[in-house]
Amino acid sequence: MMKDFRVGYLYSLAPIHCGGEGDLGNISEIAREVHTNFPYIPGSSLRGSLRNEVESYQNSEVANRLFGQELTDGKMGVHQIWFGDARLLWVPMRTMSVKGEDVFTWVSCPTLLRDCALISQRTFDGFAALTSAVGSRKDTYMVADARVEVEVMNEAQIRSIELTENWSSSLGDDTKSHWENNRIVLPDNDFQVLMEHSLWTQVRNVIADTGGAGIFWTDVCIPRDTIFYYAWGYSVAKNDPIRAADCEVMTEILTGLIQVGGQANVGRGWVQSWVGDAKSPLLETATAIKTATGDASSTYAD
Repeated sequence: MMKDFRVGYLYSLAPIHCGGEGDLGNISEIAREVHTNFPYIPGSSLRGSLRNEVESYQNSEVANRLFGQELTDGKMGVHQIWFGDARLLWVPMRTMSVKGEDVFTWVSCPTLLRDCALISQRTFDGFAALTSAVGSRKDTYMVADARVEVEVMNEAQIRSIELTENWSSSLGDDTKSHWENNRIVLPDNDFQVLMEHSLWTQVRNVIADTGGAGIFWTDVCIPRDTIFYYAWGYSVAKNDPIRAADCEVMTEILTGLIQVGGQANVGRGWVQSWVGDAKSPLLETATAIKTATGDASSTYAD
């Protein structure tokens, strides 16, 4: 079984709620990383959403070849495409103000940016022992009760935080331009504190049959305009491999709108996905198998 490794991105167009464990009373929590406590989209949630999209767009036969047959009699089919967790990369901060005027800014930290650079297999320079904020422009920002002095990023830092793949054309040049002009990288500790102010919450209640107010709870969500990255790739099997047409279906879905997480009935979880490396792995896999086995008859069906 041959494997490859790719990177994709998600841009949230609505709040995202991927349920987590350990809800606190009437607070509906979300999935969080153990080591950072940052919210994320589990790879299983992303994979399940994409499988549903394939089944709706094509059929279960294509979905079974790509994602493996559903569990039957204690057995599961072999998957030929895989997806990792979608992790935070840039989080929107709408409470920031500069010179008394409200601004819309994306915020990140060296740890998140470094991890993305490692996944993307590119150099990450300029953020060693970052002790003060740097960003797209020099200014003073007020965040909650904190005053943040931001210096301009140098060229090495700018190169290190660029996305490795072109933005989705559906987002338009304006979104990318706005992001490039409104970025702040905070030291890790400061970013941890600001995450307490960045999540989207909504109090909801249930009206009792008697006409009075019933129970209420608070939904916690990842806000819209958050940018994620995720690892993915193909693991093409020699026996009953995926087809070229299957890859085309997957590419179309991975460059479109998908819904992840729960509460889809209230419009949550919509994200724009895009990938840069969409080429089919079939030609490379067939060549590798022929080289390894000496079987000149190894072919992959269209």
